[in-house]
Amino acid sequence: MIDAASLGLRLEQEKIVLEYTHGRVGIAAVPGSGKTYTLAHLAARLIYDQRLDLNRSQEVLVVTFTNTAVNSFQARIDRLLREQYGLLPYVGYRVRTLHGLAHDIVRERPALVGLAEDFVILDERLSLDIQRDIVGQRFAEWWERLSGYVDMSGDVNERSARRHFEQDLATLTTRFVKRAKDLRVGPESLYAGLQQVSDSSFDLARFAVDVYADYQRSLAYRGAVDFDDLVRLALQALDMDRGYLDRLRDRWPYILEDEAQDSSRLQEQMLSLLGGDKNWVRVGDPNQAINTTFTTADPGYLLDFLDEEQNPGVVEYPLSVSGRSAPSIVALANELVRWTVEEHPTPEVRDAFDLKEDSRRGIRRGIIRCTPDGDPQPNPSDADALIHIQYQPDHKITPDQELDMVVDGEDFALLSWLQEIAQLPEDERPTVAVLVPENSRGFKLAEMLRKRDIRFEELLRSTSATRQAVTLMQTVLEYLVKPADLRQLKRLYWALMPDTHRELVKGNPDLKQTITDVFARLRNIEDFLWPVVGEVDIASGDIPDEYPWLVDDLAALRVLVRRWLEASGLPVDQLVLTITQDLFADPADVALGYKVAVLLRGMAESHPDWRLSHFVEELRVISSNERRFIGFDDAEAGYEPKPGVVTVATMHAAKGLEWDRVYLMAVSNYGFPSALPYDPYIGERWYVRDNLNFEAEALAQLEALSGSELSSYIEGEASLRARADYTRERLRLLYVGITRARQELIITWNMGRFWQRGLANQPALPLVALGNYVGTSEFDVG
Repeated sequence: MIDAASLGLRLEQEKIVLEYTHGRVGIAAVPGSGKTYTLAHLAARLIYDQRLDLNRSQEVLVVTFTNTAVNSFQARIDRLLREQYGLLPYVGYRVRTLHGLAHDIVRERPALVGLAEDFVILDERLSLDIQRDIVGQRFAEWWERLSGYVDMSGDVNERSARRHFEQDLATLTTRFVKRAKDLRVGPESLYAGLQQVSDSSFDLARFAVDVYADYQRSLAYRGAVDFDDLVRLALQALDMDRGYLDRLRDRWPYILEDEAQDSSRLQEQMLSLLGGDKNWVRVGDPNQAINTTFTTADPGYLLDFLDEEQNPGVVEYPLSVSGRSAPSIVALANELVRWTVEEHPTPEVRDAFDLKEDSRRGIRRGIIRCTPDGDPQPNPSDADALIHIQYQPDHKITPDQELDMVVDGEDFALLSWLQEIAQLPEDERPTVAVLVPENSRGFKLAEMLRKRDIRFEELLRSTSATRQAVTLMQTVLEYLVKPADLRQLKRLYWALMPDTHRELVKGNPDLKQTITDVFARLRNIEDFLWPVVGEVDIASGDIPDEYPWLVDDLAALRVLVRRWLEASGLPVDQLVLTITQDLFADPADVALGYKVAVLLRGMAESHPDWRLSHFVEELRVISSNERRFIGFDDAEAGYEPKPGVVTVATMHAAKGLEWDRVYLMAVSNYGFPSALPYDPYIGERWYVRDNLNFEAEALAQLEALSGSELSSYIEGEASLRARADYTRERLRLLYVGITRARQELIITWNMGRFWQRGLANQPALPLVALGNYVGTSEFDVG
């Protein structure tokens, strides 16, 4: 959807293009102001105005944050070139993520950075697996030294702490390696720094550097690089060959950077180098920087770029008008910014939002302005707006109560609202989303909606459809690991049973007993799979006539199991493809089966000694969602909310989207702390002493080693900084959640899963502040 602010920008396009040809431009854009629309128009206009020499293969280079955004940009620019300018699409521009751009640069001149022409880029999943394996191999020898970080008080079980420590170290080392590559520092220089440390104060870094070194050797053995290496090597290539850099500058005379608030140190260095300090437009919203705690992104790079003193040649254009939300919701988002900057009880986090007004330059950042009167696409009317904040002092809400309240409670619940809009034509029904802080909460909500037959779609780490399909494949393979195990056969039969038959069994005790008797008669599985000709089939004998479908189901099971047993000698990817063909008809499930086959084939190549049981364990990890299944979601195709269908998403996944009605769940001080002493923090593990955030401590040790200032590291200071950094990001995440809503916004909280142990969460302090703010107006407070 193109909002009113975007339409207003249409009048400024030529001014922006003209300015852009003479230097650098920064655009700070509020939510819903049309930044993607602006950049797409700018790229198309540059091509139309013949600012490029296509005979020299010149292109407008667009760099964005995600693959989804790449696809969105390409589609927008293609459409503009065809429909508005009558030009051929796909010519004169290139849209890439940072890693995609780095790949283009390195792939063109691999020998320049010591790579073979056929170098391999390691898949992110395999990269994580390798690092996890190295951690597992080294952990035992390191445990005695690392146990110094464990809380050895009587309240902590050492065996449990050791198990969790090993699991969490895999995440720590992954972030350590990413950060080291962002700093362009290798294991050798880090080892040199560690030689100057004689005590145990840098033990986390010592362990992580060992893993880093082993990991790099593993990459070299495979003739491979990972995605983080690509960026580092691309910069190295540009630094080494000035002629190559000049050719790329000529090829990409204009650089447009989207989501610049998520820029990293290496991204800024690369684009600055390619742009040569000119013809560079950076668009982003520092107030929507929500990726800083798990990536190398930092909104400070954009803010420094916009700073007049640091970059006097940068021209800033504000995009502060948005027609997305009703004025009352706009006011709520603005109040969150104002309260944080002026009243937050922790002064060091008051810089979480960028709030700046410069009347001399006509700049107003951090405040969303509604569209003016007469705009062709105005903000939704406040007459139909709703804000409900479920906050009452001393009102305790358990996690289950919150779910019930949102789905089918008495006030503002999904079920009653969906019944109200059911009378509307389907394409006229409002859109609705329930946004959660983390995936696990979304999974529980999705299961609850499914039980109530409420239509929904997921934007979670993996969808329930993916998890169910992978679980079914896992069940088949588990049987093939133990083909003589009768219990596994029964599990397989139940998993393959059609839903309609399963419902019949659940509601009929006699039918359930009949099936139990069938399997009880099987003394060995061979008699079931290969019955003797002429003898009574022990599987179908004595089945009552009223269940003829049961005989058919058992016969179908026999055929499938025979086929799969015969295929079990094939390579694992071919076995999975065989199972996929037999199980699935839906194109999405078939495609999923193919992806699983490719995934397992890669694992087989990396682990030639693996047996089928190892591959089953990998599928178990995927189906239980313990690790993200890279590429197994719908993000590559983008997402468009459907009228009357509930979207279940994390607040992170919701960025860039909008719905008519939005629920924000679990807004407690656990997910949204305020850097106050009583707040709990996800990064502070229960088994680590002194409330240390050992990931933050390891990264601080890395910074000290890479900067040759070992004395700058003092244990505990990084953990305190991490609290403030996390608080800042979560304030911005709440802002993103609020600004997804067009007309109706409902915010709830719960006490957390450990409330019965006396560890109850509290309503997030920003929630209380917003509740007090809304309570002084005409809008409802729960």
